This record gives sequence, structure tokens and C-alpha cells, in this order.
Amino acid sequence: MFRTRILGLIFALLYVTWSAPSAIAQDGLWEKYSAAGRQALERRDFPAAEKQFAAALGEAERDGPETARVATTLYSQAELLGAQGKYAAAEPLVRRVLAIRKKVLPPDHPDLALGLAAMGSMHVRRHKFAEAEPFATGALAILEKAVAADDPRLAKGLDMVGMLYTMQRRFAEAEPLVVRAFTIRQDALAADHPDIAESANNLGFLYLMQQRYDAAEKFLAHALAIRKKVLPPDHPDIAQSLNNLGALYTVQGRHADAVRYIEAALAIREKVFGPEHESVGQAHYNLGLLYQLQDRPDKAEPHYRSALEIRQKAYGPMHPLVADTLENYALLLMTTGRTGDAMRFKQRAAMIRAQRN
Repeated sequence: MFRTRILGLIFALLYVTWSAPSAIAQDGLWEKYSAAGRQALERRDFPAAEKQFAAALGEAERDGPETARVATTLYSQAELLGAQGKYAAAEPLVRRVLAIRKKVLPPDHPDLALGLAAMGSMHVRRHKFAEAEPFATGALAILEKAVAADDPRLAKGLDMVGMLYTMQRRFAEAEPLVVRAFTIRQDALAADHPDIAESANNLGFLYLMQQRYDAAEKFLAHALAIRKKVLPPDHPDIAQSLNNLGALYTVQGRHADAVRYIEAALAIREKVFGPEHESVGQAHYNLGLLYQLQDRPDKAEPHYRSALEIRQKAYGPMHPLVADTLENYALLLMTTGRTGDAMRFKQRAAMIRAQRN
């Protein structure tokens, strides 16, 4: 039963990143502000990016509130919010992007695929995988028709659907998609390109879910090596790689390594996103589980307590991740003799499970 809880830990590790919008030509004020905003976003200068994108939106809206330029700028603003972990604020922008693009673009336009993929990402973040699937597969269907078979944009669509299937444990469907995405990027991009790290991470995650641990470590370590080489040391993608390797070491029983990696991931996430972000809650949950496996309840309980507080605030009191936390916390409380509290947590978790089913 507790082993299932470990797999639950792994299951929660993925987050889906968004593709960058189409390249912006350098002429006119909108182009100037948009390009400056993207450059600021790439160097993670969020205040500068916000200022430039706001100026770009003002220029775009001169031609009306529902144009391709308005949608592109809103997409950039949503991406900026996503980079800061402000997903709730990004969601209405993503919805507006998709609504505009459905009106003004042909049904097979690549930018419409980006809007669909971003909307799918919003559902994935809430673990609403059935709701995410039509957006993800719709985006991939457009890209299969609209871009060449070796285009890295196609790899983004393949990866997204492949990882969605992975999280649904549809491994036979997932693997050819994720492998194809990795192959496209290897052939099209420089060896240390961040998108190759993304594909390597996704392959490693797939193999981790399949309990193919040697293959998982190979690809997860490769992703981390690239990210450490090309990204700032406090980049969230590095935290993701550290967290995923920590999950691998957890299921392999390499607890000291797992603690080291997940604590490093937690430090980055707290620095970048603040102490109440959902990814910080995930790291606390993972550390609680690790210390529980080591029979160190005094170390585990503060992490479970933090995870529960963060997850209830981020997702609401009836979310499956809250149930996961309550169940493991209840097991910990049972081992320390607090049977009454443990039963209350178990009952709350059971109520969440029943309502979700």
C-alpha cells in the first residue's frame, strides 16, 4: 500500500511548458516592444518583460480587441505569468487567446495549435487529464498537417500528448510519441538546446513510470546536465530535473541521494516562486514521504504539514493531491500513536476520493 503512495509521488512530478509564439519580425512599435519583452523573459527579467508586453498590447489593440497581434501579445503575457508560477492569473489570458485565434485564424494554423496546447496545460495542472486530452490531441493534429515532419514545433505537440498519456498510464501509446519528439529535436537542434533537455526529461519520466529505472536515470541525468550547462542555477527547469531524479532515487531506496536532490529542488522553488507555491508544496510532500520511508517522523511531519496547507490553498480542499497528502499524513500519525487525528485525516481523504468518483 505504501509503495503505491511512492508511485503517486512520481505521478505528480510533470509540469507542461508552453511553446514560444512565432518569431516576431523587427519593424514597427508592436514588433519592437514584443521582441524586447521576449528578450527580457528569456533572461528572466520579469518586470522588464511585463512593461514591454503591456506596451505591445497597447499598440496591438489600436487595430481592435480581437486581432492576431492581440492574441500573440496576450499569449506572451500568459507565458510570463506561467514562468513566475502565476497559473491562475494566466488562465483567463489563455482562454482569451484561444477564443481570438479561433475567430481570426484558419483552423489549421500553427498558432491555433499553441492556444489549444496552452489550454490543455491549464487542465493538466489541475490533474484534469480527460479535459486536457481534446486540447492536446487537437493541437497535435493541427501541427501534423501544418508543419514539416522534422519541425521542432511538432515535437512540442508530440511531447505534450505523450506525457498526457504517460500520466494516464497509457504507456504503449505514450512511448512512440515521446521517442519521436526526442528524435526530431536531436536531429534539428544543438546538442545542448533546452528543448532536448525537455524531451530527455520526458523520456526519463516515462521510463520512471514504467519502472525501467536504468533508462530513466540515463535520460533524467542527461536533462539535468544540459539544464545546468545552459540555464541559470536557480531556473525552475533545474528544480524539475532535481525533483525527478529525487523521485527515481526514492523508489530505488537511495534515500540520501533523494533527500539531497529534492531539498535542492525545494530551495530553488522557494527562491523563485515563494513559500506557498504549488511546486513548493510538491517538494514538501516528497520530502515528507522520504523521511517517512526512513522512519523519521519528526522530520517528515513538518513537510507533510506544509504540503497540506499549500495544496489546500492552491487546489482547494477536495483535490486528489490533498487526499494523497492526507492519506500519507494519516499513516505517519498512526505510527506515532495519534490514532484519532489519523482517522480524521483518513476519513477526509476517503470523502475526497468518493466525491471525485
